[in-house]
Amino acid sequence: MGFPSKINYTWAKGFPGGIASSNPRRSAIPGPMGFIAGAAGVTVAAFGWVQADGVTVLNKPIASEAPTGFVLRDQTALITAYLAESTMQLPSGFNVQLMTGGDYFAAASTAATAGQAVYASTTDGTLQTAAAGTAPEGTVATGFIVTQGGAAGSTIIISGAVAPIAGSNE
Repeated sequence: MGFPSKINYTWAKGFPGGIASSNPRRSAIPGPMGFIAGAAGVTVAAFGWVQADGVTVLNKPIASEAPTGFVLRDQTALITAYLAESTMQLPSGFNVQLMTGGDYFAAASTAATAGQAVYASTTDGTLQTAAAGTAPEGTVATGFIVTQGGAAGSTIIISGAVAPIAGSNE
């Protein structure tokens, strides 16, 4: 670990990818093999898409479809980069848990205000926020909303419905 470069006077409100409340949660149901991180790995606290094989997860879609879920931070870290101190990357072959509803800490690349819709980048699954129905260029709707906002890059809380969406096969 490198020499400390700052002092925090208060605890962080949460860490991106973590569970933000004890409210009910909903996860995508995998097949018997579970969901597995693809060849490039999967970034935690971003959105993930299950690929055509029904097992592999990547932070980018097959087509411009809604993501399967939000990648939960629920495993012990495995830091594989030489001299790295932290990572948000699940290595290839590791299990991935995708959350489809509940309350989670996240970080958006845009300023977030409570009530805004959450959109996922189709290149890397990162979050952007905007008014509902106004998807930023290169993003798709996720079904999540901002419940506690913040400045761009800061920790926010996003929430998704816990009940199945009418007409879905879940």
